[in-house]
Amino acid sequence: MNRIVWDRRGFTTAELLVAALFGMIVMATLYGFFREQMFNLLSQETKTATREDTRGGLDLMVREFRNSGSWGSGTQPASCERVASATSTKIQIQADLDGNGNCSSATGEDVTYELTGSTITRNGSSHPLVDNVVLPSGNSFLTYYKSDNTSFTPANTSADRALIKRVKITFAVEVPDPTPDGKAAGRMIRSTLSSSVVFRN
Repeated sequence: MNRIVWDRRGFTTAELLVAALFGMIVMATLYGFFREQMFNLLSQETKTATREDTRGGLDLMVREFRNSGSWGSGTQPASCERVASATSTKIQIQADLDGNGNCSSATGEDVTYELTGSTITRNGSSHPLVDNVVLPSGNSFLTYYKSDNTSFTPANTSADRALIKRVKITFAVEVPDPTPDGKAAGRMIRSTLSSSVVFRN
């Protein structure tokens, strides 16, 4: 027993190499796990930030769509229309929020939203409301519905635009994947948003 306790020979080179190999395997496994989790977190943060930004733009559109055709005086002014223009990429809506008979005297009374290229603008501003926009396959930015829930393409007449009861807004935002693997593969992160707005007025 004394001989084993007092044996000071230590470890052999082979034992040290095997221990180092196992240590390296453990470290490589931990590094791979950490790297994968870090990249997943980075992708999720990018997707969440993109969705939050675009959700703000969509919420503004929905709120103003719901206000369109609101006549503060109780009657529609002669120069105003709930929907003054309507195409698959552009809509102009009006309201008389302050009731003075003029649909362009207050902020939010005469509003135009337009999809141009990859940008959604509000009233032609040089600052995009939503950027990096793409349309999901088979969808239009704006789809119009009558009161019987059938979709249609309104003609450029007041009578046709008056038939619009609901508008469906659909778009996606696509940004490059910020992870090294994503950049190398040219991957994109896409968030698709859609909302249906029933005109209240």
